Amino acid sequence: MPTLLIDESPQRLATELTGLEHVDWPAVWAGPPVPGQALDDWCALFGWKPLPEDRVLAVRTSTDGRLTLTPVVGGGWSPVQSLGWTTWQVRADSPEENEQVLDIAAGAWPAYETAAEEVLGKPSFSGAWDAPDFPDSGNPPHWLPSRERRLRTRNPYRIAIWRSADPEGPVVVLKAFSGGVSSTGVGRRGVMISLNCYPQELE
Repeated sequence: MPTLLIDESPQRLATELTGLEHVDWPAVWAGPPVPGQALDDWCALFGWKPLPEDRVLAVRTSTDGRLTLTPVVGGGWSPVQSLGWTTWQVRADSPEENEQVLDIAAGAWPAYETAAEEVLGKPSFSGAWDAPDFPDSGNPPHWLPSRERRLRTRNPYRIAIWRSADPEGPVVVLKAFSGGVSSTGVGRRGVMISLNCYPQELE
């Protein structure tokens, strides 16, 4: 039986998204200072508390969520390439369960997309890996694989995209990402439903 590793509720996703509605995005994209009082003060601007890690910064939100800020260049924290978290994750306990894991993920997905829509409205795109209008024709943004890789790996398995009307606001991406299986089909599949916010100028 596949193992559920992360199982935050869809309402939890909506709560964390609501907490990001009034974030100063240019300050987030510029990135945090080095650890110390300056970092504490920077996080306090957003109602966060820092949880420093190697190469990335994790923060605890005012609603007790945990966000990860990933830098553009490894080895430093600034500027920030994305902010996000994983809200749901399942993993096969044996290779025989690999396809079942995809079915379980497909069943879980609608509730999380609906929860995001309650906060963000209708996405500019929502679809599966094989959708003919998948938004990567010719010039995929940096957070999407090439068309060839997507069709070969079925990744992202599902995706929904919201674009802020404010040019300094984020592109919000909810995606179900599948991994753990090699190109020859060896391994145990896992699927994560994650939400990430990206600066628009990095597309």
